Amino acid sequence: MKSQKGVSILDVAREANVSSATVSRVVNNINKVKPEVRQKVLDAIDALGYSPNHAARALVKQKTNCIGIIVNNLHDPFFHDLIKGFEMSAQQTKYAVMFCSVLGGDVASKEKYVKYLTNGVVDAVILYGSYLSDESVINYLKEIRNVDYVMIEDDVPFLACNKLLIDNLGGARQAVKYLIGKGHRDIAHICGNPNKKVTKERLDGYVDAMEKAGLEVKEQYVQCTSTDYRSGYACMNALLDLEQPPTAVFCSDDAIASFAIRAALDRGFRIPEDISVMGFDNQTILPDHYRGPEITSVSQPLYNIGMDSVRILSERLNSSEEMEPVRITYQTEIVEKESVGVCRRE
Repeated sequence: MKSQKGVSILDVAREANVSSATVSRVVNNINKVKPEVRQKVLDAIDALGYSPNHAARALVKQKTNCIGIIVNNLHDPFFHDLIKGFEMSAQQTKYAVMFCSVLGGDVASKEKYVKYLTNGVVDAVILYGSYLSDESVINYLKEIRNVDYVMIEDDVPFLACNKLLIDNLGGARQAVKYLIGKGHRDIAHICGNPNKKVTKERLDGYVDAMEKAGLEVKEQYVQCTSTDYRSGYACMNALLDLEQPPTAVFCSDDAIASFAIRAALDRGFRIPEDISVMGFDNQTILPDHYRGPEITSVSQPLYNIGMDSVRILSERLNSSEEMEPVRITYQTEIVEKESVGVCRRE
């Protein structure tokens, strides 16, 4: 193979005995080229080492050395540590990463990105999210054979693929047990987005821990947010309006907890002296310039998950052997900060 330096599209056309327009159509993966002509052009590209960009080399080698990552709202501060993990792992491998952001978990946008990425744009895909509405996207991935992928936080029983999961059920149990250990008995829960699998898992963990401790799960103590974590503010106000408000509130995530705390502080309650608030995620950056007490939370290893997902795909893409799908469930831990105190109600 000659050096690609100085090789032009005209050189490729002469080598393949075709027009430069035909070479352009092959390079840009346009179908209006006969298979035998396409192969002549690919052979010429390979022989001359012509590569105007990474896409041309990908046509020859059928490799892009790129991993596509689809997340729900890349701008959400929640993804800070996860993205750091993706990027650090990419630096340690030969792979570049391409991020696609889906605002509000929009299924049509997610489908568009999946179809685009798996059409020769990347070698593998990482899909983050636990939206219950992702079924059509997952069914599409199920049929793909030429692209490997990792699903983070989505455990679909019928789909045998690489899965990186959080023990949300166990983490929620830990949170409630921690609050009970502080003397709290009247414990409320503010749920997250109803379209997310993790919301149900964390609610189930709350209910299970309460019941096993012999504590009543009061209907009015379970508040549900909308799809916007800012509704944690209204949910906390509803709890504080009760004849007997809870002494502690376990929130489905830290963003919700931050708005629940704002609501309590705005009404003159002290955190944690008057009411304790606990979150989930141990989020590094909280939304909308939060200035309240640091939130005691359940930590999940987002940085490690980001690192592992790219590493796993790199290993699989570079293996000459068939590999069984990987399934990892990450455990959580309590991170004590300032928003939870000992119960003072007699």
